[in-house]
Amino acid sequence: MPFSILFLASRKAGTTPEAFKAHYENTHIPLLKQLAGASFPQSHTRHYIHRAEGQAHVLLGTQGDFDYDVVVELTFADQEAFKAFTAATHSGDNGAKITADEEQFLDRSKSRAVILGSTEVTKA
Repeated sequence: MPFSILFLASRKAGTTPEAFKAHYENTHIPLLKQLAGASFPQSHTRHYIHRAEGQAHVLLGTQGDFDYDVVVELTFADQEAFKAFTAATHSGDNGAKITADEEQFLDRSKSRAVILGSTEVTKA
Protein backbone atom coordinates (compact mmCIF):
# COMPACT_ATOMS: atom_id res chain seq x y z
CA MET A 1 0.00 0.00 0.00
CA PRO A 2 1.55 3.37 -1.00
CA PHE A 3 2.63 5.64 1.82
CA SER A 4 2.67 9.38 1.13
CA ILE A 5 3.93 12.44 2.99
CA LEU A 6 2.88 16.03 2.34
CA PHE A 7 5.63 18.54 3.14
CA LEU A 8 5.27 22.34 3.12
CA ALA A 9 8.49 24.34 2.91
CA SER A 10 9.27 28.05 3.01
CA ARG A 11 12.25 29.91 1.66
CA LYS A 12 14.81 31.54 3.88
CA ALA A 13 14.46 35.31 4.36
CA GLY A 14 16.25 37.17 1.60
CA THR A 15 15.91 34.27 -0.85
CA THR A 16 13.88 34.96 -3.98
CA PRO A 17 11.32 32.41 -5.17
CA GLU A 18 13.50 31.82 -8.24
CA ALA A 19 16.65 31.21 -6.17
CA PHE A 20 14.68 28.94 -3.82
CA LYS A 21 13.42 26.80 -6.70
CA ALA A 22 16.83 26.71 -8.39
CA HIS A 23 18.53 25.50 -5.19
CA TYR A 24 15.81 22.94 -4.48
CA GLU A 25 15.93 21.51 -8.00
CA ASN A 26 19.66 21.75 -8.76
CA THR A 27 21.27 21.14 -5.36
CA HIS A 28 18.86 19.68 -2.82
CA ILE A 29 17.19 17.02 -4.97
CA PRO A 30 20.50 15.67 -6.33
CA LEU A 31 21.86 15.57 -2.76
CA LEU A 32 18.79 13.70 -1.51
CA LYS A 33 19.03 11.21 -4.38
CA GLN A 34 22.73 10.65 -3.72
CA LEU A 35 22.33 10.13 0.02
CA ALA A 36 19.11 8.11 -0.18
CA GLY A 37 20.27 5.79 -2.93
CA ALA A 38 17.74 2.99 -3.42
CA SER A 39 15.54 4.37 -0.62
CA PHE A 40 14.67 7.54 -2.61
CA PRO A 41 10.86 7.81 -2.89
CA GLN A 42 8.98 6.31 -5.82
CA SER A 43 8.02 9.91 -6.57
CA HIS A 44 9.04 13.30 -5.19
CA THR A 45 6.57 15.84 -6.61
CA ARG A 46 7.05 19.55 -6.05
CA HIS A 47 4.37 22.21 -6.61
CA TYR A 48 5.76 25.73 -6.30
CA ILE A 49 3.45 28.57 -5.26
CA HIS A 50 3.08 31.06 -8.12
CA ARG A 51 4.20 34.49 -6.96
CA ALA A 52 4.50 37.93 -8.54
CA GLU A 53 6.45 40.62 -6.73
CA GLY A 54 6.63 38.33 -3.71
CA GLN A 55 2.88 37.82 -3.46
CA ALA A 56 1.04 34.54 -3.98
CA HIS A 57 -1.80 34.63 -6.50
CA VAL A 58 -4.44 33.91 -3.85
CA LEU A 59 -7.83 32.75 -5.09
CA LEU A 60 -9.31 32.01 -1.69
CA GLY A 61 -7.88 33.04 1.68
CA THR A 62 -5.21 35.60 2.51
CA GLN A 63 -1.50 36.08 1.79
CA GLY A 64 -0.78 34.93 5.34
CA ASP A 65 -2.33 31.55 4.56
CA PHE A 66 0.39 30.96 1.96
CA ASP A 67 3.61 31.54 3.88
CA TYR A 68 5.12 28.42 2.30
CA ASP A 69 6.71 28.30 -1.15
CA VAL A 70 6.42 24.67 -2.18
CA VAL A 71 4.06 21.79 -1.54
CA VAL A 72 5.92 18.49 -1.78
CA GLU A 73 4.41 15.03 -2.00
CA LEU A 74 6.72 12.10 -1.37
CA THR A 75 5.33 8.67 -2.24
CA PHE A 76 6.89 5.45 -1.01
CA ALA A 77 5.99 1.80 -1.60
CA ASP A 78 5.01 1.50 2.07
CA GLN A 79 5.79 2.87 5.52
CA GLU A 80 8.91 0.69 5.80
CA ALA A 81 10.30 2.31 2.63
CA PHE A 82 9.66 5.74 4.20
CA LYS A 83 11.51 4.66 7.34
CA ALA A 84 14.46 3.49 5.22
CA PHE A 85 14.56 6.86 3.43
CA THR A 86 14.42 8.75 6.72
CA ALA A 87 17.21 6.61 8.19
CA ALA A 88 19.37 7.11 5.10
CA THR A 89 18.91 10.88 4.91
CA HIS A 90 18.44 12.10 8.48
CA SER A 91 20.99 10.31 10.61
CA GLY A 92 24.72 10.65 11.13
CA ASP A 93 26.80 12.45 8.51
CA ASN A 94 23.97 12.32 5.97
CA GLY A 95 21.63 14.09 8.36
CA ALA A 96 24.24 16.79 8.91
CA LYS A 97 24.66 17.23 5.14
CA ILE A 98 20.90 17.57 4.61
CA THR A 99 20.58 20.05 7.48
CA ALA A 100 23.50 22.14 6.19
CA ASP A 101 21.99 22.24 2.71
CA GLU A 102 18.49 23.10 3.96
CA GLU A 103 19.90 25.97 6.00
CA GLN A 104 21.13 27.51 2.74
CA PHE A 105 17.64 28.04 1.30
CA LEU A 106 14.87 26.90 3.70
CA ASP A 107 13.38 28.52 6.78
CA ARG A 108 13.33 25.22 8.65
CA SER A 109 11.26 26.72 11.49
CA LYS A 110 8.30 26.98 9.07
CA SER A 111 8.55 23.45 7.62
CA ARG A 112 5.50 21.26 8.15
CA ALA A 113 4.81 17.65 7.21
CA VAL A 114 1.90 15.25 7.53
CA ILE A 115 1.13 11.66 6.56
CA LEU A 116 -1.53 11.54 3.86
CA GLY A 117 -4.50 9.17 3.89
CA SER A 118 -6.34 7.86 0.88
CA THR A 119 -6.15 9.66 -2.45
CA GLU A 120 -9.18 10.05 -4.67
CA VAL A 121 -8.82 11.34 -8.24
CA THR A 122 -11.62 12.50 -10.52
CA LYS A 123 -10.74 12.79 -14.21
CA ALA A 124 -12.70 14.31 -17.06
